[in-house]
Amino acid sequence: MGPTYLWFQLQELRDLAVSFSMDSEEAESGIAEMVVGTAHTFFKSGMPAEDVMDLIPVKPLGEEEKIIRAMYRSKLGPLYEKLKN
Repeated sequence: MGPTYLWFQLQELRDLAVSFSMDSEEAESGIAEMVVGTAHTFFKSGMPAEDVMDLIPVKPLGEEEKIIRAMYRSKLGPLYEKLKN
């Protein structure tokens, strides 16, 4: 199930990159490197999550962050409860 939380976002980033004149290969490579670097920095930097999230001052989705978090919580909490029972 994990990929279903990210695949549509990766596809959207790829589509946007292509619409901004990147070729598909360049967009896919850049997104893949971004994902690996993001995960490595978040999980392996030794920094608290709050500090990692403050490394980049520009947050294009900052205003929607609460909405996105609420979507995950409203869907995954009930799914977990259903699966464990």
